[in-house]
Amino acid sequence: MGKPKPAALEIRVLPWRPRRRKIKPDDLREMSSDAMDFADGDDSGVVLVVGILVTVLVFVFAPIVAVVLSIMFLPVEAGLVLVLGALVIVARFTGVIPWTVLVLTPEAEEHERFRLLHRAVRRVRELNGGGRPPVVWRWV
Repeated sequence: MGKPKPAALEIRVLPWRPRRRKIKPDDLREMSSDAMDFADGDDSGVVLVVGILVTVLVFVFAPIVAVVLSIMFLPVEAGLVLVLGALVIVARFTGVIPWTVLVLTPEAEEHERFRLLHRAVRRVRELNGGGRPPVVWRWV
C-alpha cells in the first residue's frame, strides 16, 4: 500500500448542482384552509362521498395509466437520455465543461479547473511525481 497521492482528477457525473426544493409552511396552511372552507355547509356529505369515489377511482386507474404511459414513452425517454449523455460528453471533451483537479493538502482540499483533459492530467502527474493519475468519481 503506497502513500496517498496529493492530487487526483475529479470527474463529476452531473456537471451542475441540483437545487433543493422547499415548500413554505404558509403555502400549506393557505391550501388547507381553502379546502376546509369548501367542505363546510349543507353539502358536506355530498363532498365527502364524491371525494371517496374520486379517491377510489384514482387508486384503481392511476397505476394502469402510469404503466401505459411508461410503455409508450420508454423509447422517447431512452433516446433523450442517450442524446443528453452524448451532449455532456462532447461538452466535457471540447472544454465547455471544465475538468477538475482535486489537490489534497493537510489543511484542506482545493479544486483547480482546466478546460482540456491533457492539461489536467499533466497537472496531476506534476503534483504526484508521475505515473497514472488517480480518478475520483462524484455525482455532484
